[in-house]
Amino acid sequence: MLTRFLGGVAACVGAAGALSAQQAAPTATAPSSAVPARVAATTIDRGSPLATAPNLIAVQATTPAKPAAPAPVAAKPGTPIPASPATPATPVQTPMSGLLTEGGCSAVACPAPAACAVPCGPPGKFWFDAGYWYGHLTGQNVPPLVTAAPVGTPRAVAGTLGGPGTTVLYPTGKVNSNWRSGFYLNAGMWFDDAQKCGIEGNFFFLGQSKQGYTASDPTGASIITRPFTNTITGLPDTELVSFPGILAGSINVQSRSNIIGGGPNFVKNLCCGPCGRFDLLLGYTYLNVRDEINIQENLTSLPGQTNVTPGTMFQVNDNFKTSNNFHGANIGFATERRYSHYYLGARAGVALGVNHQVIDIDGNTTITPPGGPAQTYQGGLLAQPSNIGHYTRDRFAVMPWVGLKAGVQLTPHLRAYVGYDYLYLSNVVRAGDQIDLRVNPTQIPPRTNGVTGPAFPVFTPKETGVSLNAIRFGLEGRY
Repeated sequence: MLTRFLGGVAACVGAAGALSAQQAAPTATAPSSAVPARVAATTIDRGSPLATAPNLIAVQATTPAKPAAPAPVAAKPGTPIPASPATPATPVQTPMSGLLTEGGCSAVACPAPAACAVPCGPPGKFWFDAGYWYGHLTGQNVPPLVTAAPVGTPRAVAGTLGGPGTTVLYPTGKVNSNWRSGFYLNAGMWFDDAQKCGIEGNFFFLGQSKQGYTASDPTGASIITRPFTNTITGLPDTELVSFPGILAGSINVQSRSNIIGGGPNFVKNLCCGPCGRFDLLLGYTYLNVRDEINIQENLTSLPGQTNVTPGTMFQVNDNFKTSNNFHGANIGFATERRYSHYYLGARAGVALGVNHQVIDIDGNTTITPPGGPAQTYQGGLLAQPSNIGHYTRDRFAVMPWVGLKAGVQLTPHLRAYVGYDYLYLSNVVRAGDQIDLRVNPTQIPPRTNGVTGPAFPVFTPKETGVSLNAIRFGLEGRY
C-alpha cells in the first residue's frame, strides 16, 4: 500500500514538472515581491503518456524570483515531454464496506486492524434468544417398592426379594428419566457499538417429570406386597397390600423431578473478525434440582385377619423429598463462526460453588376401625421416627456445561437455529437414594408392644451426580 502511494506521488510530481515546462516562458522580469502560488490549467496531448492518468491537475508553485535571474527557457511548442506512466489507484477496502452482509459475513476479508473497529457480529445492540427445549434428566435410582407373588405362596415368603416366584412390579428401572418439554431464554446488550463488552442473562426450565404406578385388588384375591429387610431377624420380609382372606387394598407410587436454572454473565470479546468472534464469559449460575417420591396405601382387613377387626381401614403414607440449590461462580467461553448466511456457535464453561442440600422425610399411618374414630400415628413403613426429619447441609459442587448450535440468518436482525445443551452437577441428593429398606417391624404403627431392637430405617444422606441433555430449537433477534 505504501509503495503504491509513493509511486502515485512520484507520478504526480513528474507530471507537474512536465506541464510546467510546456508553458511559455515569461519575458518580463518578475517583481521583487513574492508571487503567490497559482494553479495552471494545462492542455494534455492525447498522444502523450500523460493522458493515461485521469483527472490529473498539475499544480505549479512559484517562489519569489531574484531580479538578476535569467528568464526560463521555454520549451518548443508541440514537443511531447516524456513522463512515467501513472499507476492506477487501488481501491481501499474500508472497515464497513462489505463487512456485514445480510448473512453476517463478507466474501471479501477485512484487514485485521479494521475488523475490530466495527461490530464483530450481526448488527444490533440488544439481543433476545428464545428456544424450545426437549430433554431429560438423569433418572433416580429407587429400590424395589412393590412386589407380587403367585397365589398360594406361603405368607412368610410371599413377595420377599429373592423369594420364590417374586416379581418386582415397581420400579423396573430408573424413574423420571423420560424426555420432556421445556424452554431456554437468553437476552443481553452490548455496552459499545463494536460489540466488545456486554452483559447477558439466561434462564432455562425443563418441565416436571411425573410418573406413577398403581397396583390394587379390592377383593384381596391376589398377592401384592411391599418388600423390606427385617432388622430383627435379618431376613427379607414384606408388608401386605393384598393377600387372600387377610387383606384387600391398593398402593399408589408417585415420583416427580424438576430442574430450573440460569444466571447473568459479563461478556468480554477476546478476538474478533469479519466472520467470527471469541468471547470470555464471567458470571453467576444458579441451578435447582428437586425430586419427590410419595407412597400411599389404602387397605381393608378381611375376615381372615386374626389380630385386627375385619373392616378396619389403614391409610399408610411415606414421603421423600430432596432439593438442591446450587450457587456458583461461572467462567466460560463463547465462539461463533459465520459462513455467508449460515453460522456455527459453541459455548462451554464450568461453575464452581456450593450446593445447599435439603432432605425431607415424613410418614404417617391412619387407622380407622369400623364405627370408631380414626387415629393417626407418626410413621408409615419406610419412613419411621428413626429417619423422619428435615435435614440440610452445604456441599462443594462442580457444574460443567456445553452448548452447541447451527443456524441460518433469515433477515439482518433474525436468525433461526437448532442446538444441543449438556450440563452436569456433582454432589446432588435424590429422593430415591434416601430410601432405606431396612425396617424394624416393632416401629410400624400402632406399636402396641413398644419398640425393641435397633431403630431402623436410619437417615444416611447419599449423593450422586446428575446430568441434563437437551435438544434446542430457537429464534434469535437483534436490534
